[in-house]
Amino acid sequence: MNNTPEFFGLRSPDGREAQLLSVQVHGELLGLMLRLTVRQTWRNVSGAPMAARFSFPQTWNQCLLSLQALRNGETLTPGRIERDSRQRCSTALGILHTGEQVTMVWQIGQLMQLQGGSLRVQLPAALAPRTPYPLKLDLEIHDPVAQGTVSSPSHELHRVRHAKGTTLTLRPQHALDKDLVLTVHGLRDMGFAVASPSPVEPGTCTVLVSSHTRLRQGASDQSPLRMKLLVDSSSAMPAERLGQIHTALDRLLARLTPDDQLSFTRFGEQAVHDLPRMQVCTEAYQRRVRALARHTDTDLGAPQVEAALQATLEIPDEDEEAVSAAAILLVTASPLWAIDAPLRSLRATQHTLHVLTVGHEAAHSFWQELAEASGGACEALAPGQHVEPHLARLIEQIRAQFPVQTDLRIQGAEVLDLTERPTRLCDGDTLHLWAHVRPLNEHRDLVGCPELQATLQWQRDDLRSPPVALTPLPVLWDETGDLARLCAARDARHRQDDAARQALLDKHRLLWPDASRLMAQAPAAKPAAPVSPLPMRPKVLPRAHVAAATAPTARPAVLAAAPGNSPVTPFARPSRPQPHRQASLATWLEDKAASGNPLPALIQGFNVHAETHGHFRAALSATLHQVPTRFLDGLVLQLSRQAGSPGRVWALLLFWLHAEHDMPLRAQALSLVEQELAHMSVTLRTEAHTALAAAASPLTTRHAA
Repeated sequence: MNNTPEFFGLRSPDGREAQLLSVQVHGELLGLMLRLTVRQTWRNVSGAPMAARFSFPQTWNQCLLSLQALRNGETLTPGRIERDSRQRCSTALGILHTGEQVTMVWQIGQLMQLQGGSLRVQLPAALAPRTPYPLKLDLEIHDPVAQGTVSSPSHELHRVRHAKGTTLTLRPQHALDKDLVLTVHGLRDMGFAVASPSPVEPGTCTVLVSSHTRLRQGASDQSPLRMKLLVDSSSAMPAERLGQIHTALDRLLARLTPDDQLSFTRFGEQAVHDLPRMQVCTEAYQRRVRALARHTDTDLGAPQVEAALQATLEIPDEDEEAVSAAAILLVTASPLWAIDAPLRSLRATQHTLHVLTVGHEAAHSFWQELAEASGGACEALAPGQHVEPHLARLIEQIRAQFPVQTDLRIQGAEVLDLTERPTRLCDGDTLHLWAHVRPLNEHRDLVGCPELQATLQWQRDDLRSPPVALTPLPVLWDETGDLARLCAARDARHRQDDAARQALLDKHRLLWPDASRLMAQAPAAKPAAPVSPLPMRPKVLPRAHVAAATAPTARPAVLAAAPGNSPVTPFARPSRPQPHRQASLATWLEDKAASGNPLPALIQGFNVHAETHGHFRAALSATLHQVPTRFLDGLVLQLSRQAGSPGRVWALLLFWLHAEHDMPLRAQALSLVEQELAHMSVTLRTEAHTALAAAASPLTTRHAA
């Protein structure tokens, strides 16, 4: 019997199952395109009519090319197909009368990935659920893939070699009682090309060329990290696991180099950007990152992972410019059930996603599909496993990604359109490029099929490795037109506009499972208010010294200090005014009532956030996201060596403004500040207060770091 965890087959809502009479499975591997055709015949033997629903295996990275139901001599196409899980889709067939038979025929296409110099094909046991019954399964492997070493570690297959490749057949006495695994070795440094006519534009065709890529020149050849770290600190994350994650991150972040760039964000109900810009990892910045990784809140509320992911994508660099071509390293115990919108955002910003899932629910959601579709990777942390090796592998894979240039040339045809080419590849990735072409009439064989040759090229942008160009490949011709539809389905996933995507699907008659049923069945998170990402902290750069101070421009109020702790009004990023005076602690203290003075705003903001955050650093982080304090960075960095951490310096500054400059902290805010300074010696506090007083002297000019 099959040990599949989900039901696959035909049954009614009351649990009655139809009888499976026969199964036929035909697979075909042309280049790296897998086409699978399945035919199952069912009969209602329950003794009464049944409202039949048919469930069949299909993963997210597979394309459903067709689905038909043969009933009473008619061929019917189901009106709606729904996705029930990562591996299963289903459709309603209406009433199946007593004794009535129905034959379900569906076809799936998939672009396969090479693993080093090998190819692994896995056919799920759910294609043939519940034995015994007549089962016929065969696989047609075309050259040049068939020239490799073909074997099956799971089943005994009968093999026949012929002029075009190899045919594999499951022996009649064997059943599909477990997944059928097929491996092909010896494909390293090979290229694969296949073409298929376009079913919607006569006279044209789609050409797909695929190859395994080598980008590294040795184990020490690595790309500098451009990484945004996103850690789940919500109620979904077990506290024990979160502690292990912090310990592992502390060790791994100690290996960062000055060439690396990093930001750090935690999330629960809201995304908390502890390090709100992607900055170069100087020694001081590295210490700050490690300190934050060690000391974070263990529960930031119900998880809002999609909002946190979007907020992380918007993190800018040190110059407040948008970041592209970066990697997000996500550690989460929260599941993901909607993939299309996050994938579009990742592709639009050229980010790759690398995920470590914690727990069963997150591991069995769509994180792996999203990560791989973005060009990243996903690992699942099983019970009892250590965190550090998983995170180390993901970081190593990020370092193995390189910016690249790719090109595809077709001989014997006019290239009409070339697919969107990847700008970053990981060493060992499978590169798929396809083009829409019009074959030239003079390049055809005796039966009229185009004779084409394809050349695939790639090179790293840094030019540290020589360009690679495959020997011109003969293109394998497939008359069905399925390749053109499969490539159109992959193009549709990249479309940002829903209407344009649907138009492309309709044009190629592609079936797109509806995932709303899956999202409705997903476990609901704890109720939480809608999340909007916290805005970035505005940058205030020092101005050149002028003889006479210029009056500051009026700017909107930073905070609303209404009773009842009214929310902080964020800066509008598109129109963020900058002060026209020389920004320093001394100049702002000279005129505390000046419009746009960030020091009173700092105190007011901390008062507001101290009421809603139970920890000093959480309240401080939320405040610094909304108040322009860039002019204080140099002073904070200078005093951090004495105080031990930037957080203590901010606590000292808040207390100093409260005690010396008539900017009062509320009771809760003052309590958080005193807790932060509880273990700081009186001598250190006195020295820091002296340094603050010197920085506030109008005779001293300080520039922000």
